[in-house]
Amino acid sequence: MLETRLNFKLLEMCADCGACYNVCPSCLHIEGYDPRAVIRDILAGTHERWLTSKHIWQCLECHHCLEICFQHYGFENAMTALRTLAIKKGITPTQVKKGWDMFAKSGRLGEPSPMRKRLGLPEPPGSAKEEFLKLHSLYRESRLPRKGKV
Repeated sequence: MLETRLNFKLLEMCADCGACYNVCPSCLHIEGYDPRAVIRDILAGTHERWLTSKHIWQCLECHHCLEICFQHYGFENAMTALRTLAIKKGITPTQVKKGWDMFAKSGRLGEPSPMRKRLGLPEPPGSAKEEFLKLHSLYRESRLPRKGKV
């Protein structure tokens, strides 16, 4: 799965470079966060242990790594691919599961805060929950094997 989502040639150069390590907010502020170790394990085929690690969820997707990367690839791609694989295997942090459940239920990632009213902000627009659920259902149906097709 990772082979189809990641460019291993670029990851090899990424592992050798590491320039982005010194601009990544997570690298600078989270003890033990080292995407270079994740990339080395992906390249070695030993990435499974990262699927249960909180570190793959700590990438902020701020794109700092992409901005400094001479390949414009960045280790963000590796973290995203591992999170996708973890989700497909049913491995997600509680907060991610709660966020998804809230979104599927209400079409929002959270409820509007009472602070909006105190600040004189307008009510947020209604959610597009029905449209989302319809699209999600169509997508899931499109992924099912068709009768008579191999």
